[in-house]
Amino acid sequence: MRFRALLVAVLVALLAAPAAQAYTTFYGRVGPGTTIVLRRADGTVVRNVRHGNKTFVIRDRSASHNFHLYGPGIDRRTGVAFVGKRIWSPLLLRVGRYTIVCDRHPLTMVRRFNVY
Repeated sequence: MRFRALLVAVLVALLAAPAAQAYTTFYGRVGPGTTIVLRRADGTVVRNVRHGNKTFVIRDRSASHNFHLYGPGIDRRTGVAFVGKRIWSPLLLRVGRYTIVCDRHPLTMVRRFNVY
């Protein structure tokens, strides 16, 4: 009887625990130099993405630039003086067009991608 009660308790605890959510991860990088890019885990540049929750791992490698992501419902950025890594998760991408840009160099350091 004790074993059955223990087994039921364990099953209830497992079912009640929230499942860890795995989101598609994108990797953004700015600097050094005048590069800004957003890639998938396989290294391909992000141009078209399905809507939904995503994880963004941002590596800011320059104190002269920042990584700014904006679009429908999102406006996230690293500071210009910041150098290091940021993880933004989850971010809900909605249908529309998104931009990554360095705020100090918006004409030359800018990329866009579509969410469908």
